[in-house]
Amino acid sequence: MIFKALRSLFSFDVVVELSQQRITMRRFDNHEGFEYEPWIAISNENNKEKIKAIGKAAREMTDPNLKIENPFLHTRSFVADFLLAEKVLQYGIFEIHKSKIRPSPRVVMHQLEKTEGGLTGIEDRVLRELALGAGAREVVVHIGAKVNTRTTTFDDLKNA
Repeated sequence: MIFKALRSLFSFDVVVELSQQRITMRRFDNHEGFEYEPWIAISNENNKEKIKAIGKAAREMTDPNLKIENPFLHTRSFVADFLLAEKVLQYGIFEIHKSKIRPSPRVVMHQLEKTEGGLTGIEDRVLRELALGAGAREVVVHIGAKVNTRTTTFDDLKNA
């Protein structure tokens, strides 16, 4: 608990916009953004899976011994592979924080696709658990218009 509080001192509030082909993360404090493709390349070395690349670099890898997947690409649901989706989000959170200390940000999860009729309780929980597994200390799930980090704060969305 104390360690998480210390890590929060080195973390920022972040909005994560999720789509099947792109993940965008933006900080609320300075509006700096990071955008990447949600592809992950995994090798199987000594009976252990190892992440080789994430993003466009993973999608472009051609080694036949690699498993290349987009964990957000599924015909019925938004998340096809929870564990890989979590790793893809961890990567983005580390990239936007640019810190050697594991960040513990407050995160707004904003699913941009497959939200017709709102989210089910299961879909809401999946988004929350993804963010928590990626290192978030607090999560708000947002459905609706894109979040403008210049005029809206994490607390505004939390209290809405």
